[in-house]
Amino acid sequence: MSKGTKKPLITGTVFKRFLFLTLCACIVCIIIVYGLLTLPVSNYIRDSRKELLHKYSSEISEYVGDVTKLGFNSLTQEEKQLFASSLEAFSSSMQAVITVVDDKGSLVFTTDKELVESGNYQISQELLEKFESGSYADHGKLPKSNKAYYVSVSPFYRDGEISGYCIISQTTLWAADYVPSVTIILLSLIFIAVAVVIILSSVFAYNTSRPLKQMAEASRRFAVGDFESRVHVKRKDEIGQLADAFNEMADSLAASEGMRRNFVANVSHELKTPMTTIAGYIDGILDGTIPEREQKYYLGVVSNEIKRLSRLVTSMISLSKIDSGEIVVHKQEFAAMDTIFQVALQFENQIADKNLEIIGLDKDEEIYAYGDKDLIHQVLYNLIENAVKFTPENGYISFDVRKEQNRTYFTVENSGAGILPEDLRLVFDKFYKVDKSRSSHKNSMGLGLYIARTIVLLHEGNITAESEPQKFCRFIFWLEDAPSRRIKEIKNLPKEENHEQRI
Repeated sequence: MSKGTKKPLITGTVFKRFLFLTLCACIVCIIIVYGLLTLPVSNYIRDSRKELLHKYSSEISEYVGDVTKLGFNSLTQEEKQLFASSLEAFSSSMQAVITVVDDKGSLVFTTDKELVESGNYQISQELLEKFESGSYADHGKLPKSNKAYYVSVSPFYRDGEISGYCIISQTTLWAADYVPSVTIILLSLIFIAVAVVIILSSVFAYNTSRPLKQMAEASRRFAVGDFESRVHVKRKDEIGQLADAFNEMADSLAASEGMRRNFVANVSHELKTPMTTIAGYIDGILDGTIPEREQKYYLGVVSNEIKRLSRLVTSMISLSKIDSGEIVVHKQEFAAMDTIFQVALQFENQIADKNLEIIGLDKDEEIYAYGDKDLIHQVLYNLIENAVKFTPENGYISFDVRKEQNRTYFTVENSGAGILPEDLRLVFDKFYKVDKSRSSHKNSMGLGLYIARTIVLLHEGNITAESEPQKFCRFIFWLEDAPSRRIKEIKNLPKEENHEQRI
């Protein structure tokens, strides 16, 4: 690793990274939720308990004040016992300690036995000063105790003056004592939710990463030449769409690989057969095996085979130029029927050998097309070669050129077996050939129609194929007229029609 390259913080599979990020998100959520909930819950518990405890202390102070109107010493023994029983009942119901002190802070009564046994209970002057301001509530330590209490103090009166204080202390009512319990409950709920989220996330991450792993494995197989692998995913989301696109790509690669292999096999055969024939006949002439009177015939065969090699090389060169984008279209007007006639004349011998009827070359009207004459010559050559090849003996080949909507339409039709509907839409594909079991021309490379279509598309035209099995096959392509000719035709329209055209 280079010095300037930083290693990713999170490494590993998609599954691990997704799980790690989910866990981090859950931890952050736990911290936020805990922080947001703990403080409000703590404040709520503190305020509610403080209010309740203060209410009790006020009620008990009022009771103590009523009972001790004449002073504590004026109470009979029975009244003191009733007073003590009442406060103990209050203490028991509230689970709190009730302590009564006089205005000096000295102990009068308490329900806390430990305070009674310790003796010498005295409220500090500092606390008395706080008590003098009226009701008081706080959290702290009481005298003679090391425990922290939640304390509520309310004074009681005699003759309009404070005669003492009622102190209610309760250790379990302080909010801080409840926070751990709330925290445990809250954290338990959060961790249960996190566990559910992690489980669901794990399932989701696994289901998401599995097709990606399958695609990666299939890609590795493609790299070594195995194009049979496919990703089997039945989903309608983006992963499913990616899997479908991957399978389509795999089908295309498999088809391309099949065509490539067929192409290599066909080219090898196309090269080997004529070269073997040429070598055999030349050797026969040179060593005298072929008599002198037959040498002219075999030299003609050699010449045909050389022409066949020349056509193969021309097709390969055209294919290379098309794939590299080197073809440049030089458009000009040319006589359409003259071009067709010149191309058809090159197949004169094959046409005569099959006794084919030629239709449409005797038209007197000369029609001009607009395009690259040499490239259109090659298109017509490929179409006519295809027609001559697949037309049976005593069949026909028909040609037609017509003008329609500022376009020049070329038609090449031949009788014969035609093309099946399932093959018709594929005939213009590179290296495609009709099923060999239905074709007597197994040495065709499947480039002629592909080159023809590419040239027509470079002219911004279009080419189509029509066929009726066992009857005919027809190829039609069109070229746009020259801009000047289109403008001239519009100007030559009748005035009324020209007016409608402008509208």
